[in-house]
Amino acid sequence: MLSVIRFSMRNSIAVFLIIALLVAGGLYSVNNMKMEKYPDVDIPYLHMRILYPGASPEQVMNDIGKPLEQELANVKGKVNMYTGANPNVFWSTLQFNMSVDMDDAEQRMRDAVAKLKLPDTAGEPSFQKERLDAEVYQLAVYGGTDEQVQQVVDESIVPAIRNVSGIDEINILGESERNLYIRLRPDALKEYKLSYDQVKQLIAANNLSIPIGDLRTPEQTLPIRAGSAFKSAEDVSNIPLLMPASSSNAILKLGDIAEVAYEAPVTSFTRMNGKPALLLSVIPKPGEDAVSIANQVKDEVAGTPLPTGLKSEVMIDRSVEIEHSVSSMLREVMLGALMAVVVTLLFLRNVRATIIAIISIPLSMFASFMVLQRLGYTLNMMTLAGIAVAIGRVVDDSIVVIENIFRRIRMSQERGANLVEQATREVSSAITSSTLTTVAVFLPLAFVPGIVGKFFVPLAWTIVISLLFSLLVAVSVVPLMSRLSLLRLKHVEPRENRLQITYRAALHWSLGHRLSTLGLAVVLLLGSAALVPSLGFNFLPSEQVKTYDITVKMPVGTALSQTDDAAKQIEAILKSRSEVARVGTYVSGETANLSFTVKDDVSDTNALAKQLREKFKQVAGPREVTLAGVGGINVGNRLQITVNGPNIGKIKEAAGQITEALKGVEGLADVRNSAEGEKPEITIEFDNAKLAAHGLTPATVSLTLHNMVQGSRVSEAQIEGKTTGVILSTLMDSTPSLSALEEQTIPTPMGTAVKLKNLGTVKQVVNPTTIAHYNQAEYLQVNGTITETNSGKVTADAEKAMNALKLPDGVTWRSEGASKEMNDGFVNMGIALALSVFLVYMVMLLAFGEWKLPFVILAAIPFSVIGALAGLYAVGEPVGMPAMIGLLMLNGIVVTNAIVLLERVRSNMRRGLDKHAALMEAGATRVRPILMTAIATIGALLPLALSTEAGLVSRALAVVVIGGLTTSTFLTLLIVPVLFSLVTRGKRKGDIPTDSTLSSPV
Repeated sequence: MLSVIRFSMRNSIAVFLIIALLVAGGLYSVNNMKMEKYPDVDIPYLHMRILYPGASPEQVMNDIGKPLEQELANVKGKVNMYTGANPNVFWSTLQFNMSVDMDDAEQRMRDAVAKLKLPDTAGEPSFQKERLDAEVYQLAVYGGTDEQVQQVVDESIVPAIRNVSGIDEINILGESERNLYIRLRPDALKEYKLSYDQVKQLIAANNLSIPIGDLRTPEQTLPIRAGSAFKSAEDVSNIPLLMPASSSNAILKLGDIAEVAYEAPVTSFTRMNGKPALLLSVIPKPGEDAVSIANQVKDEVAGTPLPTGLKSEVMIDRSVEIEHSVSSMLREVMLGALMAVVVTLLFLRNVRATIIAIISIPLSMFASFMVLQRLGYTLNMMTLAGIAVAIGRVVDDSIVVIENIFRRIRMSQERGANLVEQATREVSSAITSSTLTTVAVFLPLAFVPGIVGKFFVPLAWTIVISLLFSLLVAVSVVPLMSRLSLLRLKHVEPRENRLQITYRAALHWSLGHRLSTLGLAVVLLLGSAALVPSLGFNFLPSEQVKTYDITVKMPVGTALSQTDDAAKQIEAILKSRSEVARVGTYVSGETANLSFTVKDDVSDTNALAKQLREKFKQVAGPREVTLAGVGGINVGNRLQITVNGPNIGKIKEAAGQITEALKGVEGLADVRNSAEGEKPEITIEFDNAKLAAHGLTPATVSLTLHNMVQGSRVSEAQIEGKTTGVILSTLMDSTPSLSALEEQTIPTPMGTAVKLKNLGTVKQVVNPTTIAHYNQAEYLQVNGTITETNSGKVTADAEKAMNALKLPDGVTWRSEGASKEMNDGFVNMGIALALSVFLVYMVMLLAFGEWKLPFVILAAIPFSVIGALAGLYAVGEPVGMPAMIGLLMLNGIVVTNAIVLLERVRSNMRRGLDKHAALMEAGATRVRPILMTAIATIGALLPLALSTEAGLVSRALAVVVIGGLTTSTFLTLLIVPVLFSLVTRGKRKGDIPTDSTLSSPV
């Protein structure tokens, strides 16, 4: 650092040019950094789906699932494999190591699937990566008829949105597909001796547009086209069947033997605040700027005129949430910087010296933004939290330097650049060692494994980069500006102030009562440990989100209308709450999905969610109603239990027992298991001999039944400018039922007809709706949402309740949710803390050149826990990841203060002072900069501690640092000198290691 000091003192123009470049580069980088709520982290889960129309879960698993499981099990980098079969679909989710690139993972999965020959009727596999906040914008369009709304969405709004680059998907909920349906009457077919295939051929023959060729004239060439395509349902009804309908020779038309309608079957309901609507959502491509895309989409929608009577309303706009989160964190940063400035000014009582001291804040920030942008980081809650946390610490080095320069100028008769340079060199070794130790503290955080570890990497690097730049500013810009502006200070005869006098008395007593001092500190430490049981534990704080999703699941086989009734009950509950701004609803089959947005002035959304959960219990009909926040990190508030066993029967029994037991655990809501129940279905077992007797095969009869029940797309029509499918089916002879199906007649090649019941057995059976495997073994999951702050207690109570159960033989359970995440997180953070202490020791070993003195400094670390635990207890915060990171930060700060103090002690002893005098002089000299840096750090973190919008970082980190720094600072000023006195007992002046890099103070 000496060369940096010399360069800055002799090259002022170059230094100011570098400052200008830093400011310009920082401003440019900030303006060009993407804005997002959280870091863009690859979540190591990859989902795959394969459609298999008409297949039961057993058939899906046998034909696709089990063969594919064998291949997927060997995919490189896979950690766990979840597979399952539902009617018509196979799904798989692979969990990979965090180190695996998810693009590579997708290719590996594709290669595994490509090794198998899927059934002919199976679709192509679709892959989807798991993402946070995938949907950035949702719009509701309503007000007109269904046809009007769908037309304006399809023809105006969607094309406008597609003008925005960077969009991955545009999904529309509630859009219905209108087709032209032809339903043949069996009695008419029998009367006129017509078959399904004959009608199908007639439809095709009457819906042609055939190119004939070109008519060439001397003037031009004209293409010739014959035939005509269907343009309406009436065109189809008027198709002649080429046979007389009666003796009057009238032509029989298709409409005479069939029902013809252009319609959309009702398969779902979509509403906005209770009104029928279409919901349109926009999902950006991975890595794109979500805020920019959402803003562009809003502009496109605003510029799209709507017909009279139609309205649109924004349901979800993530850009507002992201901008609010970022601006809130920026506000905490600015307030923190202001607090640091005020503290520095109060201590120095000199405006010029204060300006010089705090210059490190903007310069370090600008330089950090330049590096962060080059590293690909964005403006998000983690990088800004790193800035907020670093604010108090980046000014420390400058405070130590400016305070020493300020003190030396006022104490000395000498004036000139040499004095400033000497004063800077005097503390350069101390601030270099202290900064490097703090950097060493945060480095392990960058290597904490798991998703959450990846989230905190930007925070760690932001702090590290800021601290390194603050050190450079302290030894270059600060001395240069001091030389230019502080040398005019008047000489003041050195005298001790009240702070120094008070501290001298306390230090003198402590050195005279060393064992009593240490004993009192140990008692305080042990006393603080007694607070731990009352604090509680969690993994990450529960965020106050503004958007919630509600999932309503009805019993298997429930009609759409009944599901809609349950959804309307939920809507009524939400409508009755003044806190709710908007409600979107989508009902399909046995499931209803609702989302609602809370008004901006609602501060405690978690309390609202808790109240709503109680209200939802009163809704009649659903087997399950769950509520989850959207836009936050839900890691740590999920209870997830995986149940394995020898067979699915025992697994279901155990899952049911566990579910009921967990419903009684306080602080646990939305308890449910993944057993979907069984669904009745009709099976037909053919008698091959009877089929052969009528000239039939299983395939021909099955196709006939499919055409009758489901229908087939036999052609296309151009209706109202759109390509529409023509669906041909056969009506049943009577009201649909099992007996009606048995009585259904099947035409034979002989021109006769035979009833289905005479071709085999028709019966109703019950089959599972889902088959799920975990690493190729059947399993079920029991899930719940932790609603209490102390998630550690809730998970412990849950495990206690499960341990008390007598489960079927061979059944086991394991925790995969909050409990495992919390345990793994604490273990990893414990390792990071231990590693940080080791790295700090190594840095000090290199700096001091001896092994005992670093232990004296490290001894101050445990005493920071006293204030940290007391602070958490005072504000009611549990011990979690943010608190652990706060302890990590304390390691560096506490060590910094001790280094600044002991560097002066060693310097004094090299000058000839005895041990006691050296300690007393160093304490009196360093008490002010140590208190200044501590209070500046506390002031900088105070806005974060008082904030309710600090996201994942939360106030716990700030509270831990503030509390720990408060107690550790005072204890460091007393305990460290006492320990140093004990360790160096009996040493003579010559035994104290020298430091050639340190200049003797004047």
